[in-house]
Amino acid sequence: MSNLRKDYTWNTIGTSANAFVSLLLLIAVTRINGIVESGTFTICFSFAILFFTIGLFGGRIYQISDVRGEFDSRTYIFLKFITSAAMFLAAVVFVLINSYDSGRVALLLSLVVYKILDAIADPLYGVMQRQGRLYFAGISMTLKASVGFVAFVAVDLATYNILWASLCLLAANAFFIAVYDIPHARKLERIGRLAQGGVKPVFILLKASVFIFAFALLASLLVNIPRYFVDFYQLHPADLGWFGIVIMPATLMNLFVQFVIQPKLVPLSERYAASEYASFGRTVHKLILVSLGFGAVAIAVTWLIGCPVLSFIYDVDLYPFRTGLTLVVLAGTINTMTMIYSNILSIMRRFKMQLVNYLIATASVFVASAALIINDTVNGAILAFLIANAIQAALFFFSYRLIFSKLRR
Repeated sequence: MSNLRKDYTWNTIGTSANAFVSLLLLIAVTRINGIVESGTFTICFSFAILFFTIGLFGGRIYQISDVRGEFDSRTYIFLKFITSAAMFLAAVVFVLINSYDSGRVALLLSLVVYKILDAIADPLYGVMQRQGRLYFAGISMTLKASVGFVAFVAVDLATYNILWASLCLLAANAFFIAVYDIPHARKLERIGRLAQGGVKPVFILLKASVFIFAFALLASLLVNIPRYFVDFYQLHPADLGWFGIVIMPATLMNLFVQFVIQPKLVPLSERYAASEYASFGRTVHKLILVSLGFGAVAIAVTWLIGCPVLSFIYDVDLYPFRTGLTLVVLAGTINTMTMIYSNILSIMRRFKMQLVNYLIATASVFVASAALIINDTVNGAILAFLIANAIQAALFFFSYRLIFSKLRR
């Protein structure tokens, strides 16, 4: 099998496993521990992912599109250790401000450490991808997700304690980083002695990545602001659990974009650098059409069989949320457009424009959440999420068209 084919295959499997593990964990907690505990787990997991954007600080997109070699791979790795420390500190400040009880604090911080390990692994995956070995990263993500999930379920069934079960996720990540990620990355590039090049390149990279980090953080806030308002206003102890289940399909839509666009990022970066704008534009157009086609099918399937299937899987009655569930998938479909255009604009190094777009979308979801959730927590949160995604996608569409039309002149 050629490397390109293995890249597509294993990137699809690994990205799917990495995305689906959160869904499977939510299913397990709901069935084993109940809908209220499910709400606690899903808000802690979601906030851990929010803080994860600090640890990633721009993620892999800058690294793999760095075709001119602006920075050494060790600089990308070193940066993640610095941002991961900031990520943990931000989480500690957050739990202190919100005066969470000790159980929620312990669970949230354990999941934050779990995601810190993901942040540290990301530049190692970037090394693999730049060297034409993206399938190494796919295999790693598959191992971490599968072993971590099995261990989580086994411990939760034995103890009915989601904190002890969550520590298994952390342990699986740490183990495979040590025995798989680091050895494979070392075979491809010299990644030892991270501080050998000094800290100056790290701070230059930090500055270069600040816009990517900012709009990644704002994009994560788009779903977490409604969740935070649901937690604040919840009219029933199970509201967080219901919203966590209903909103999950939107996050899974992101999975589709990830395994479609990730293998295209390096070729698209090379075409853009070579000023092959016609071919570049055709590829972007195809990516958008494929994502919208997939979304249309997903919306139809969700309306027809979404509720009975998910009610069976979670062992809860989701029929009161049939319309809301369909609207969530619609919002997820709209968001796939934003994700594609955001990646493309990052390749074009158009960061300030994206930051403005995300700021507008974040402001809109805050206003909509404050207005809609106070009287109807779950359905109000869904509507706020849909409105903000529609505004955001429209902004990114017009931004891309404006930039691309100038390139073709």
